[in-house]
Amino acid sequence: MRHRTGTRNQLALICLTDFLVWLGSGAIYPYLPVFLREDAGASLGMIGLVAGAYYVAVLAFSVPAGRLSDRVGRKPMLVAGTALYAVSMLLFTLTKDPWLFVLFRAIEGLGAAAVVPAALAFVAEISSEEHRSRAYGWLTSAQYAGLIIGPAAAWALLSLGSGGDYGFIGIFLFGSAITAAAAVTLAVYLREPDKTGGSPPHAMPRPPLRALLSRPVAAIILIVATAEFAIGGFEVVWSIYLRDLGASLAVVGLTWVLFSAPLLLSFLGGRLADRHSRFALMVAGFAVQAVCWLLVPIFHDPAVFLLIVPVDGLALALAFPAKQALLVQVSPPPWLGTIQGMEQSGMQLAALIGTVAAPLLYAWLGAGFFAIAGIVGLGGLLVGTPMLRRSRLTLRDVSSAASVSSTDSESRLDS
Repeated sequence: MRHRTGTRNQLALICLTDFLVWLGSGAIYPYLPVFLREDAGASLGMIGLVAGAYYVAVLAFSVPAGRLSDRVGRKPMLVAGTALYAVSMLLFTLTKDPWLFVLFRAIEGLGAAAVVPAALAFVAEISSEEHRSRAYGWLTSAQYAGLIIGPAAAWALLSLGSGGDYGFIGIFLFGSAITAAAAVTLAVYLREPDKTGGSPPHAMPRPPLRALLSRPVAAIILIVATAEFAIGGFEVVWSIYLRDLGASLAVVGLTWVLFSAPLLLSFLGGRLADRHSRFALMVAGFAVQAVCWLLVPIFHDPAVFLLIVPVDGLALALAFPAKQALLVQVSPPPWLGTIQGMEQSGMQLAALIGTVAAPLLYAWLGAGFFAIAGIVGLGGLLVGTPMLRRSRLTLRDVSSAASVSSTDSESRLDS
């Protein structure tokens, strides 16, 4: 972190609010597919459509929202987006109509499009180059702490409601209240960092998106997007697959917790990435994740997955902070929000394809879907890794391509 206590406090604040958002979301995600199938009578295809609506909204709005955050600042986007999260979760309590859930998930996706690029750019702006992976590591740790506690809290609420409608409504209300608290916290306490020593973004010519999509940026987006294909399908069919194997709802929730628990160590992954090769840690982490997906169809005992999912989570604890700092390292600083939005759009397009394909592939191949997801992830690495290794671009090269000046132009990709 930069040397000032205020910077550390702002990082702690963004981590706290992300924790609250993910706590609310984590309470809902493991049980929403089960609620839609068992209480709302939705087909597997409809569940995929509900999940896909989120990704369509994030895909459509991430780049515009990221560009807007470059113009108006990060705080307005963070507050507005988090408030939309809270509203969408509250709407979940009003109906059992699956088609309305499509709309509600789209509203949630619009909130995510506003929040994610702005939050990632905000962390880049308050952290120094030598400690940036560490900052993103703390952010990831906070997020997954929420995702761990969320399912446990949801299971308690579900039990209080005897597993019926009131239990699910309690989960949705909990998620909405926690996320609303996060929005209020951001509105009151978040402070934009001072940006001195350069022209403000609104005074600079806005480069076209293709100029910002340099070879290293494109390579990172490709690697992350192919990994995200599995995540999109995971949200739709993972809980249902475990139920089809005879797993209880408690075991379903436990797999989410065990996946998330190692991600609490992301702050250590960030420290490693700042000291060693961000490139190597990113590639290794995503490779291990793909191998974990390849292993899923081999086993049919839910107990085995209690061993596999923590390995997957640990791999991502290494990959995420390294990836995020590496992307900032090859991006022109005045347009960080735009590039973060481009990355989110690439990720959500892949996740959308995963949500659409998962029900079809699961109906046809069963657990074979997870093997396909692993193959897609390895394919992204096979294409993207050589692109990165060939792209020894400095930030001066990237900024020149975008017609943007940068005071940090001497930073390079780690070898």
